Amino acid sequence: MPEKRFDFAAEMTERGWPAPDEATMQGLLDIVDEGTLGASNHVTLALPLVARLAAADRPTARDEALALAEFIARTRGQGAPIVANALRWQTARAAELDPRDAARLLSDRAAEWEGAAAARRRALIETGVTALAGTRAPLIFDYSSTVADLVRALANGPGLDRIIIPESRAIDGGRRYMTALSDLGVEIAFLPDAALDYAVSLSDAVLLGAESVTRDGGISNTVGSTPAARAAMANGIPVHGAADLFKVGDRTRDELPAPPLRSYDFLLKPGETATTAAPELEIVPPTLVTSILTEIGPVRPADLWDAVDRHRGNGEIQP
Repeated sequence: MPEKRFDFAAEMTERGWPAPDEATMQGLLDIVDEGTLGASNHVTLALPLVARLAAADRPTARDEALALAEFIARTRGQGAPIVANALRWQTARAAELDPRDAARLLSDRAAEWEGAAAARRRALIETGVTALAGTRAPLIFDYSSTVADLVRALANGPGLDRIIIPESRAIDGGRRYMTALSDLGVEIAFLPDAALDYAVSLSDAVLLGAESVTRDGGISNTVGSTPAARAAMANGIPVHGAADLFKVGDRTRDELPAPPLRSYDFLLKPGETATTAAPELEIVPPTLVTSILTEIGPVRPADLWDAVDRHRGNGEIQP
């Protein structure tokens, strides 16, 4: 596990500020060192953490909190734009306020986030069900709570004939879908990743969650997502990502570094020696994506950045 949290402690020392307390270090462990999984979860943890630090009874509390927000945005926010975007929204104009008013602003926005995020999610599900009208057999690759909610809404509304779930063995994401959706009373095809072409042939749409989305519509998701999208496009089957606009970053797919490698040593039997390094995430090219299902409805990759720009101009993404 990386230990980026200690870099923040060093930065605080260099500035002559108090060392981060145990709660701050635990929060950084969960967020920037990813002791807790999920970019949306990291936002839920980060905003109250920043607000809490700003409320400390010392003259530098506001500046410490803003430094914490900047650190999280610079580290975890690089791979998860929703984290950086949310922190920019939370801290906008806080530096212009006196410490007490800044602390109040940061606290109010942290409290506001949960309700606003839930509203965006409801809108995404509602517009997604409309956009997917006629879909009877979605293929869902790797676990996403947003996609799970969308499939549940489809099953309880228009209805589904079948749900196709490749195992997504890299992080066992298919198994999480099996657990989440087994109560729907819909036939499930739970298939090995090696049968991906066959799995796609059973489907009429591929639905992908997103750790993040590039400004040109590339979808960052678990490795295996690109082959699923490629097989779908080769057979005329649409590919949809599901992500609210806070997840859209400001770089294109080609501007991002290659995803880091991780070890898959669980593949080895006792006594075996081999390199198992491979990516956990990959970015599905925009050319393989039909649309991104968002809180404002489906958006084509070519139109995505214009949609984000319009909402930033309206103050809906960040002030």
